[in-house]
Amino acid sequence: MLKPTLAGILLVVTTATAASALTITNKSARDITISVDEGEKSTVVEIAAGKTATFKDECKYGCAVGGPWNFSWFAKLGDNIETDGTCLTCVSEKK
Repeated sequence: MLKPTLAGILLVVTTATAASALTITNKSARDITISVDEGEKSTVVEIAAGKTATFKDECKYGCAVGGPWNFSWFAKLGDNIETDGTCLTCVSEKK
């Protein structure tokens, strides 16, 4: 008979918890502001430089995540979004 080890149990619990959350990691050197829009409810959060925000209760049925990348990213629980804080759709004209 196999005996479960504490490490094995923690691995399963950690994996299950991470998979049931939306995470957004700020890899930039400055704070960023993001929004998680579920249609009827919207949450706005500031993420400090180098930190990660975890959403366990939001985005259960999918959501739109807006941030410095300048468009809505459609996400679901289990997604991991990373940003360096730059705008991905901005256009600048050189004069």
